[in-house]
Amino acid sequence: MGLNGAFLTGDLFNLFVFFEVLLIASYGLMVHGGGGARMRAGVQYVIVNLVGSSIFLLSLGLIYGVTGTLNMADLAIKVPLILPGDSALLYCGAALLLVVFGIKAALVPLQFWMPGTYANTSGPVAALFSIMTKVGAYGIIRVFTLAFGESAGDGAWFVAPWLMGAAAVTLALGMIGVVAARSLAQQAAFAALGSMGTVLIAAAGFTPLTESAALYYMVHSTLAIAALFLVIDAVVVRRDGFGDALTTSPTFAHAGLIGSMFFVVVIAVIGMPPLSGFVGKLLILDATAGLFGWPWIWGLLLGTSLLTLVGFASSGSMVFWKSGAVEGRLESRVRVPIVLPTVAIGAMVTVLVFLTGFSGPVSDYFDATAEQLFEPGRYIEAVLGSNVDAGDAAPGGHDG
Repeated sequence: MGLNGAFLTGDLFNLFVFFEVLLIASYGLMVHGGGGARMRAGVQYVIVNLVGSSIFLLSLGLIYGVTGTLNMADLAIKVPLILPGDSALLYCGAALLLVVFGIKAALVPLQFWMPGTYANTSGPVAALFSIMTKVGAYGIIRVFTLAFGESAGDGAWFVAPWLMGAAAVTLALGMIGVVAARSLAQQAAFAALGSMGTVLIAAAGFTPLTESAALYYMVHSTLAIAALFLVIDAVVVRRDGFGDALTTSPTFAHAGLIGSMFFVVVIAVIGMPPLSGFVGKLLILDATAGLFGWPWIWGLLLGTSLLTLVGFASSGSMVFWKSGAVEGRLESRVRVPIVLPTVAIGAMVTVLVFLTGFSGPVSDYFDATAEQLFEPGRYIEAVLGSNVDAGDAAPGGHDG
């Protein structure tokens, strides 16, 4: 309910409410099952998000105090009309809003809660959490194209340089973490962090092409990271005494099948052909080609992909290949079925294959979505009525 409400609402205060709904539910999910490490990570997760919620309220108060509205369509009309004397308060509120969305999206330097949270919760919960960071990215794309985009006057696209720099550091830190991690869950958590950096690098371009690429990659990375956490969970429950630690062990039940699924899912996470991650990165490379400093963006995207490949190749070799040469066999204390995890992982991989095979029509859909983001007049008319002058919300984009 919280996730659907956050994606569907057209009012910033309602967005705050739905954020709280999904966060309250996530607190219980995070600590479910207990354990010292999980409780410590859960306390950190709760505290960070409570601070974020407080900042959210403060930002809403500043924006409402200046504009008299929190309706997104109404903000698009009123932001360009703000008197110069009130603009400092307005953009202070908008900057705090970026901080809130940055916390949700695990954007550097606000990312410190994410690796521990994702690595210490259960696999299925971490898979579900893979969409929660995307709510932060969605908030940035939705609010800062509609209310603080081309029509905002002198403050148009003021978040772009800050967002691009933070996203680049997020991507680099995430993929370095994949190489440095000491467990599969830590690798997956840092891969999720890096995927957010990739999404936000595209989003920070603030052009129809970059937003379309960001949306495509956002869908891909949500499914790929979720599938990766489910594969790792299948390893943990069968590898008694070793869990997901990156060390050799005797082979375990269904190691061949799980290793094959790990191989396929990692290809998707890295962005290698033939799966949709490769298509998504190609779209981002193409979309960012016209931005300022694009060679650095390309170098970062390609270099971090190589780092991710090295990290997961090493862990996969350790857990599945080298462990096969160790004498003995691990037996789980309880019977652990393989059918349901295989169906769940297979369903996500099937959607990834669909995103690849139908990348043309899917990209066309996201192109149309991005074009609507940069033509807010139609949205404003749909929300506020045809008698509202939406001329101030002119189409346009940020050219870097």
